[in-house]
Amino acid sequence: MMEDEGPGCGAGTPKRWLVRDSLGRSHGWLLTLGLYLAIFAVFSVFSNNFFTIRSLLNLLVQTSTITILSIGSALVLIVGGVDFSLGAVIALSGTAVVVCAVTGTPIWLSMIVAMSLGGVVGIANGFLVARLRLPSFMATVAVATLLHGLLGAFGAFAASHPPPFPLPDSLGDLANDRVFKIFSQDAEGKRMMIFPGVSWIVVIMVFVALFFHVILAKTRIGRYLYVVGSSQGAAHFSGIDVIRVKILAYALAGLLAGLVGVLLASRMMGPPGGAAGYEMIGIICAMIGGASLLGGRGSVIGTVIGSFILSTLSMGLTMMNSDKEYVPMLLNGLVVLLAVYLDQRRASR
Repeated sequence: MMEDEGPGCGAGTPKRWLVRDSLGRSHGWLLTLGLYLAIFAVFSVFSNNFFTIRSLLNLLVQTSTITILSIGSALVLIVGGVDFSLGAVIALSGTAVVVCAVTGTPIWLSMIVAMSLGGVVGIANGFLVARLRLPSFMATVAVATLLHGLLGAFGAFAASHPPPFPLPDSLGDLANDRVFKIFSQDAEGKRMMIFPGVSWIVVIMVFVALFFHVILAKTRIGRYLYVVGSSQGAAHFSGIDVIRVKILAYALAGLLAGLVGVLLASRMMGPPGGAAGYEMIGIICAMIGGASLLGGRGSVIGTVIGSFILSTLSMGLTMMNSDKEYVPMLLNGLVVLLAVYLDQRRASR
């Protein structure tokens, strides 16, 4: 269903009209921003520890990885597909960066290798979906199953083969080092910290969001992504290489998931585990931000706001119901249903 042409878009549909329509509908993020501000205000009033510098900085760090992942999910949704392998890619890349680090590989090279693995998996997904025309849902679920199987086999091997080197502390620099710290001096001339600074993870998230916002809104590649998602037939007759555009979307999603795996490994100072459920979180945030399962819609701004909505709800409810861990889980299920319902409403207009 998601690979077919959009409704009402024949082969002769002008490319400019498709782009204008898709970009115009993406400006619904303003309503999403209003919703987020309302949620933020509610938790700031009713949760005693929510509106503090420490809590807000933690919220930024927790949301950063989700935002990066969700941008990748949004790219795939825009071209009319869906990627359920991103959670497995996170686990693969996070494990790869740790393995490279404990074998003596420089940290910067370990990170590049881990991210590249994510991009390779993304290219494989794109090939299966675009070239072999397999349904994106089944193809990416199959790839995720294969990756989890490989990680399971590797875990069994690693249990009986201790690493030759200890895990270097430099792996955690992305998560532990902070920038934009503000210091002052007291009356005795002693240096004291006024603002603890923000993690490099947050800086990376901002850079990724700005970069892909420009790609989608200002470049030919971005226009091609929207056109392919709106109508593959119109894209083909407009001279767009549909297969390459789709493979590019999946490759970028895999690359971003690989980056998330590296960042989570830095935060945890170890492999991020199976990363189960991360792929759904990315899809939900993208859909909250305006992306559609039918393709042709979505924006980076909306996706960022969607990520903050989900993270803020989860963090706020956890702080207010610390003894009831099931509350955020129940909320996530309701958010999924709401996102799908809103997607169907938008599609019926």
